Amino acid sequence: MNTYLYAPKDDPYHRERWDQPYPDAQWRDMRELIYRARRHGIDFVYGFHPGKRLHFTAAEPVQRLVEKAGLLHGAGVRTFAVLFDDIPSALEFPDDRERFQGSLARAEAEWLGRILERQPAGWKDVEWWICPSYYTMDPLLPKMFGPFEPGFLETLGTFLPEAVACLWTGPSVVSKTISLAHVRKVTRALNHRLILWDNYPVNDLSMAGEMHLGPVTGRDPRLPEHVYGYLNNPLLQASLSLLPLATCLDYAARPAAYDPEGSWKRAVLEFFGKTALPHWRALREFCERLNASKDKRRPLRLPPAKKAGIERARRYLRSHGNETWSREFRPWLDLLEASLGAGH
Repeated sequence: MNTYLYAPKDDPYHRERWDQPYPDAQWRDMRELIYRARRHGIDFVYGFHPGKRLHFTAAEPVQRLVEKAGLLHGAGVRTFAVLFDDIPSALEFPDDRERFQGSLARAEAEWLGRILERQPAGWKDVEWWICPSYYTMDPLLPKMFGPFEPGFLETLGTFLPEAVACLWTGPSVVSKTISLAHVRKVTRALNHRLILWDNYPVNDLSMAGEMHLGPVTGRDPRLPEHVYGYLNNPLLQASLSLLPLATCLDYAARPAAYDPEGSWKRAVLEFFGKTALPHWRALREFCERLNASKDKRRPLRLPPAKKAGIERARRYLRSHGNETWSREFRPWLDLLEASLGAGH
């Protein structure tokens, strides 16, 4: 893993106040984070989210973004992402609609072009990415944000600067499978480098009641030959994320040889030791049952044959209550105990 994209929507200086510099205390934290990433050989990518009520034809937003990028560049950032995900699918301002002929895709693409034109001439090693508003073919997107213009990807690719890579989540917002045929279709439409922004093992928003502990599956082994980059959105629980993320790393590093179950087992052994393996199998199975249930806040009816193993896993969790990962798992431990009838 050599790349970290910083784009938390609950950071106001990433989204709501994207064009404002960080206050002193937050700026010290940001510089420390960038320094640690660089020290470990990680490309720290800073994500701007300017899409909400963005006036595309105005000059000031572009200038403010370049100025803020300059501060981040001075701290060591060399890759930037401009993210237009999860905003309305139509242009808001009349002069934007006139200038871009009603095309949000063209507005987003040309906005990136203006940023590249304004960046300092000495930034020879700087790279820019874009996440377009249309970042998946999932029907959920137009249901939430309105219908998208026909040929969005083709229009985006026509007006987007050649050097800008494009983020894409796959056939769905949360894709069960990502095939080579799908990636080829998207890259043909865009005619730009593609970065898969894989929503696994993420569990935010509507998935907050879920816990994804298993290995990544359903990704064609030939994808890394045809995409520029592969990113994974982690769990909200940082320590627990390391288990499924380890399997994502195995897939990306050796896709043809990737064995999901073998990768997952090696990760458990490395992080928790051999004696913990049956407990993590039981915890993973419990979470998979819970993820598949309609109401993820209610206890499960457990098969009698599984109860003994889950009870041992419960005792294992209780014995590691001071570990960060165990504290992160606490809401699911409460459900597990309720499912066993053990109380709290």
